Amino acid sequence: MSTYTVVVTDHDFADLSIERAGLDGLADMVALPGGVGEADDAHDRLATADAVIPLRYEIDETVVAALEECRIIARYGIGVDNVAVDAAAGRGIPVTNVPDYCEEEVATHALALVLALARSLASYDADIAAGGWSRGAGAAIHRFSTRTVGVVGYGAIGRAVGERAAALGADVLASDPFLSAADLADDPAELVPFEELLARSGFVTVHSPLTDGTRNLFDADAFARMRESASLVNVARGPIVDTDALCAALDRGEVAGAGLDVF
Repeated sequence: MSTYTVVVTDHDFADLSIERAGLDGLADMVALPGGVGEADDAHDRLATADAVIPLRYEIDETVVAALEECRIIARYGIGVDNVAVDAAAGRGIPVTNVPDYCEEEVATHALALVLALARSLASYDADIAAGGWSRGAGAAIHRFSTRTVGVVGYGAIGRAVGERAAALGADVLASDPFLSAADLADDPAELVPFEELLARSGFVTVHSPLTDGTRNLFDADAFARMRESASLVNVARGPIVDTDALCAALDRGEVAGAGLDVF
């Protein structure tokens, strides 16, 4: 019998063969049944875990308090917004993530949404599906090399998006409170304040972590600062965008479109 127990609360994989192989002889793997850690006795199983690996399962203050033996919480993915990090720190439990998780996939997906908006693909698809064939079904199309892409949150994924947009000829703006102009000396992006990015960008793509400072960062005021021809792309965390404010801005014509991968 292994010395340690590792509990996986939830995951998106076909199986946990990689994890089991890596911990073979060191720890017993326990995977909670259900979609997102929905086992009735989830807290009881977590209480005796030496390590916990969550994906979307909420490791809140109550769960952290119930962890009697836990030595580490290692989250699948980049963000740790579903883990009560301060509570874990108070218990002396380290919290880790996977900093380079899906960098290429998310960056490529963000650019795909930007290009779909730039070419009005959804509008033309809907028109054709309804039996139409009108060039006027979508917004006016401009060369991508004449457009400006604003990247909010210029970490690894944000930089990858900026590089891809620049490779297609677009001008790139970046806004990130943790960076200085010197950090972007060899980068295609121009570092500007958030408000300036909103005013100048034709496409605004979001790559910030979800924190108290970024929750509802895109509110009614932010949308009012954007150009009427601009579109928003969010592939980061849903609560960074005030959805009601976005819908109202779209209805009022304050922004032209949105591509959302998170809610």
